[in-house]
Amino acid sequence: MKLAITGKGGVGKTTLTAALARTYGRLGNSVVAVDADPNPNLGIALGLGIERTDAVAGVANVVHEEKAAHGHDAGPPGAPPAKEAEDLLDELGVAVSDGVRLLQTGRIERPGDGCLCCGSHRTTREIFDGLAAEDRIVLADLEAGVTDLCWTDPKPADGVVVVATPDRSAVEVARRALQVTSDLGVTNVVVVVNRVEGSDDAEWVRGLLPGVEVMEIPEDPTIAEAERRCVSPLEIADDCPAMLAVRSLGAQLLRA
Repeated sequence: MKLAITGKGGVGKTTLTAALARTYGRLGNSVVAVDADPNPNLGIALGLGIERTDAVAGVANVVHEEKAAHGHDAGPPGAPPAKEAEDLLDELGVAVSDGVRLLQTGRIERPGDGCLCCGSHRTTREIFDGLAAEDRIVLADLEAGVTDLCWTDPKPADGVVVVATPDRSAVEVARRALQVTSDLGVTNVVVVVNRVEGSDDAEWVRGLLPGVEVMEIPEDPTIAEAERRCVSPLEIADDCPAMLAVRSLGAQLLRA
């Protein structure tokens, strides 16, 4: 199974991606977590820590440096990799807790060298498309907004998790993401309303996004504590309300 996690910035995509990845890993699944954001933080949410996350080599940056070292035209940072995605996973994937492997597509470096965006997006597409999903779960934490979802180009057999908070701007980005998934023919789509404080929050979102499955993750102080400590919420309380909701979401996505 492949899942692309998308939504407005600040709604909790990275935290959710990491929690899903480690939840699936604890259940014995082989899991690859792809950090597709050029400002990568997925490693921190997975519990890797700030320094070790900062040391993770990004695919786009490595490809750029290898081309330059061999005297080839490196092109803009983040030019699409020539190597196969599975080979890049073997070379650059980093093991984290619960059997999850982290692969980082790149980070913003050398900002004066040319277009960062297109190369980064192309790299994400190559990685997401090239990683096999048989007997494995691949989760991609996408850059905020809808553009990276278009570039990633999930196929009809893939899944998309659209994350929103119960506010109008986040729901509007979610609505646009749902239109993209519809245009791409993706049917395994779930909207996750994060930081829900009362039943009215999720019902309000359902009213604005009719015809799509909406699941809820409650506001939970465990999440904030985990972020302050740079650990996974599972390491603080794996039975806290938010993690129980993530577990339910994970099971629902597998059934789809």
